[in-house]
Amino acid sequence: MLAPMAGFTDAPFRLMAERFGALWTVGEMVMAGSLLRESVAGWRLLRLHPEERSRVVQLAGADPDEVARAAALVQERVGLRAIDLNMGCPMPKVVTRGAGAALMDDPARAARMVAGVRAATGLPVSVKLRLGFSRVNAVEVAWALEQAGAALLRVHGRTAQQRYGGRADWEAVREVARAVRIPVVGTGDVRSVEDYRTRRELGVGVAVARGALGRPWFFAEVRRERVGAAARRAAAQEHLRLHLAWYADRGEVWALRAFRGHLKAYLSVAPAEERSRALALERADEVAEVLGIWVPGT
Repeated sequence: MLAPMAGFTDAPFRLMAERFGALWTVGEMVMAGSLLRESVAGWRLLRLHPEERSRVVQLAGADPDEVARAAALVQERVGLRAIDLNMGCPMPKVVTRGAGAALMDDPARAARMVAGVRAATGLPVSVKLRLGFSRVNAVEVAWALEQAGAALLRVHGRTAQQRYGGRADWEAVREVARAVRIPVVGTGDVRSVEDYRTRRELGVGVAVARGALGRPWFFAEVRRERVGAAARRAAAQEHLRLHLAWYADRGEVWALRAFRGHLKAYLSVAPAEERSRALALERADEVAEVLGIWVPGT
């Protein structure tokens, strides 16, 4: 599974992950209120590629009724297979609104949100959690969400206060999985195929986030498929092509700048000077040439 990441898990990257075997991908988080206000930027983030199979978007908000209304609107306009609710984002601009990981401190409101989205859309609802916000209470929250009708829980093995520091606690993720009957998927610190396999041995599902940046073939590798150097470089160039086509209305220069986070990840083995030069390029053919040279092989 490819976990959502702001600024990265747009339609082209999700499609690349699916082509290499990702069973489930989730779009970038969008605030429900922005959709109800008809934010152009918010609705743009929800666009799905015609070839995508997963068709899952992630919504966040503080008001269960508002999130339910936004979910129904998205279902009507976009066409989905499931909705993912973010109750794990630790960033101050989100939690100060009572959204994201702030919901971990209010299991009853979190449960109303799941039930409301289920009632408004009839779609399966998955939820992203942390181990807790001001206290570790993921099991308590998981019980409430299961009773409210959640279909799947994705648990990041850190508290909100940890953000992305320290080590993800996968034993705590396993405790959540043992406490509920619905599927539980863990996230956090999955940076290699070995990391993935070690986590799977705990009896939980595994979602990868930053470990897949610059490596959409990660999902093939966990199935023990070999992806050689030539195939990797071709994949990076295909990602660039998809990205440019997806953002064609914004212009080539804008699209290349938006691709820089991915480009930096693809060029992880390039010398610092070459990487810096590549990140400043504003011609698609030159970026494609660099990807054909510096994407690492097996």
